[in-house]
Amino acid sequence: MNLLLLDADVIIDLHRFGVWDQIVEKNQVFVSSIILHQEVYFYLDDGGTRHEIDLKTGLGKKFHEISAEASVLHGFSARFDAVFSEEIHNGEKEALCLMKSRGDLAFCTCDKMAIKALSILDLAERGISFEHLLRQSGITKKNLEPKHTESWFQRFLKEGSIMKIQGVGSSKPWII
Repeated sequence: MNLLLLDADVIIDLHRFGVWDQIVEKNQVFVSSIILHQEVYFYLDDGGTRHEIDLKTGLGKKFHEISAEASVLHGFSARFDAVFSEEIHNGEKEALCLMKSRGDLAFCTCDKMAIKALSILDLAERGISFEHLLRQSGITKKNLEPKHTESWFQRFLKEGSIMKIQGVGSSKPWII
């Protein structure tokens, strides 16, 4: 069973595609506290109809909440440079902080800045694309959006590696 930490965009799209239950049945899923309490509320279907997402009913049963201590998260967030820091959401910062401190999790995100951050933080091998998540869970979906594809994920991992080499994205060394 895979230990997965999911970003808000992934959780929302898993609900939109109707595969959330399949993912949580086939994987051990973790959601950061910030994402759980501040970033996942609803999705819009193809017709524009709003559908509420109530994650709290599955908490502890279908998935687990995980959080970083405020002081650790603050110190971690301060290591990003000002431009990069504004581009990464707080839930992603917490998830990335947890990835640095826990070696057993894989992080799934579609957000290009969070993907780049995986490379900057030397966590690229522990990131997985939405498409890969579906495939490893035995789910086939056609006509995925570009942000869901493995090629999208690899493109931004590569850009993050270049940023790391150039010293872009961080203001301090990444030692936790």
